[in-house]
Amino acid sequence: MILKTLRNKWKQYRYRLVPWIALNLKDRRMRSVAPNENDQILPDVEVEKFLVNFFENIENERSSSVKTSELWKSHQLTKEEQYIHHKNNLRVMENCVGFVIERKPSIIPGGGTGVLVTKGQVPEGTVVSMYPGTLYRAGEPILLQSLANPFIFRCIDRVLIDGNDKNISKYIYKSCGQRDRHGPYLTCDLTWVTQNPVNPLAVGQYVNNQSKQFPANVAYQEFDIPMEFPFHLRKYIPNINYTSSIQDSLGHHRLTRVVVLVSLRKIEQGEELFSSYFTVVH
Repeated sequence: MILKTLRNKWKQYRYRLVPWIALNLKDRRMRSVAPNENDQILPDVEVEKFLVNFFENIENERSSSVKTSELWKSHQLTKEEQYIHHKNNLRVMENCVGFVIERKPSIIPGGGTGVLVTKGQVPEGTVVSMYPGTLYRAGEPILLQSLANPFIFRCIDRVLIDGNDKNISKYIYKSCGQRDRHGPYLTCDLTWVTQNPVNPLAVGQYVNNQSKQFPANVAYQEFDIPMEFPFHLRKYIPNINYTSSIQDSLGHHRLTRVVVLVSLRKIEQGEELFSSYFTVVH
């Protein structure tokens, strides 16, 4: 039983281990970006428009309850209240974008947890999920967090996102989120590390890798939240910088990187989301 558990964990973790990827790249299905192409499926303006519209709808749902509004401002929702909030926002998602995604057992035998479309239909070329986590740049310590961690995402510019919602990764994210809050106002979503994220998009770390049987139907796209992004909606962003977001070493404000998953085709209700863990940019 122990060997079987370890074998299953290795099957998931190996896709994040750079030496294993390098040795097996020639045998893997991958997404390739040509030298004259931009690694974008949607223009940045469309990604921002989607996020602002979706977060505004969540905010309107939240504001409908004065009690919930005051509690949310100070992030003192009980587990029961957070569960209700999560369920309400799944309904908001269905009404706002026409589909619902949730963490469910994967349709792949032994695939663990996956992300499925549980209601509606996802159109081609739309944001369907987000990859949450702490952002690490070159030189920032991530060794301990990365050990046996299958949720480390590497961006094109080598920014790392730790999407693990357990153990030390969870506590580091929550600590950084509390550090960067403005008084009682949060600047990131602290709830994605629970079973009931207030932002229901923040489950992208559980999207499984494609295979011959299940080709990729979503792809990762990087996006930096602009300075002009509405402040009152930042509490729904499931990412935070490991080093303070106030300014970088040159005195500039550090932008928050997010990674969204964009649909490559129409995805029907009941289908699982699959991405390519291998994107080669020439």
